[in-house]
Order: sequence, then C-alpha cells, then structure tokens
Amino acid sequence: MNDKTSEKVTVMPEENGPLKEEMDELKREMRSAKWSDWAESHKNEMIGAVAALVIVLMLSGMWIERQRAQSETAATLYQQAINATDNSEKKALLESVIKQFTSNSYAALASMQLARVDSANAEKHLQRLLQHGKVMEEWAWQARLDLAEIKIANGDKAAAKALLEQVVGKQYQQLRYYLLATLTEDAAEKITLLQKALDAVSNDAVLKQKIETLLPQQAA
Repeated sequence: MNDKTSEKVTVMPEENGPLKEEMDELKREMRSAKWSDWAESHKNEMIGAVAALVIVLMLSGMWIERQRAQSETAATLYQQAINATDNSEKKALLESVIKQFTSNSYAALASMQLARVDSANAEKHLQRLLQHGKVMEEWAWQARLDLAEIKIANGDKAAAKALLEQVVGKQYQQLRYYLLATLTEDAAEKITLLQKALDAVSNDAVLKQKIETLLPQQAA
C-alpha cells in the first residue's frame, strides 16, 4: 500500500471578510487620529484663517453696499441736473456729479451732457468722456462723432478724419459717412460716401433729408 503524500493547504482570508473590515476601520481611525493631531497643532492658524475670511466677507459686503449707495446718490443728482430748466443750474449739477462721483458711470454721462450745455468747452468734456473707465461703447461712438464735427468746424480736417476712421455701431454710420463726405474733395468719393450714408440705418430724419438733397446735386 503506497503512502499518500499529505499536502498542506493554506487557507487565505476572504477578500471581503471580517479581517479586511477590521483593517479598513483601523486605517480610518489612524487617518482620523492624524487629522486630529494636525488640527490640534495648527489650531491657531485655523482660527486666524477663519477670522480673516470673516473679515474679508464683511468688508466685501460693506464695499458692495457703499457702491450701491453711491450709485443711487449719483443717479439722483444726475436726474436733478437733467430736470433743471436753468442752464447755469444744470451745468453746476452736472459738474457736481463729475466731481463727487468721478469713477461712476454717471460721471461719464454728465460729461456727455455738459458738452451740450457748455458748448464753449465741449471738446474738453468729450475728451474726458472718452477717457472715462466706465464709458459705454455707444457713448464713445457718439462722443467721437461730436468731436469730429467740432474739428471740422474748427478747420482741423486731419483730426476729424482720424476720429471718423474709427469703428462705430451701425446706428451711427449714417452721420459718420456724411461727415466723411464733407471732408473729401474728390467728387466720386463724395458721391460714394453720401450713398453709403443714405443706405445706412437712419435715426435722424433731418440728416437723411439733407443727404437726399445733396446726393443728386453731386451726381449732376
């Protein structure tokens, strides 16, 4: 009778058995202990960081509220200026908006209105408008066209042309083409520019009628 060689079989613990669960729990406890130790050793830094965050949030809220209050005050003062019937009073109120709320968008609007009220210093007001940090594109387009008209009236054609060569929105193209037509000495170019002005979007019935009158005269 032959002896059978006995084989020793090692039984491994099941992958998801109780031992693995115990190991996972031990790891969690170790991580938790490490976090607790770290938090304890950095307690002062954490308190300081939280305090700094609270201060930043408070200051941000105060700044936002201050900006809102300033805008409301600027809007009220600007509206008072618009409603003023006396020219001197209107000018004084607009200048007050610019002085008190320099960085606010209402200061840019006040500069645009001042260019109409204080025509003797219109160029200065329009230049200030163009340099304002919160000027809207539409305001800048109108300001450049107004400046170009002033330059043309003063005989500075080169400066006017430089302003008119800059891009404007389609609702401002009619006036732009018309002003360019007044600058050119070339008859063919003048007709082309007047035709472009006539074909452009029109927001000024008087100007459109003027172009319609000029165009046939140039073509004759």
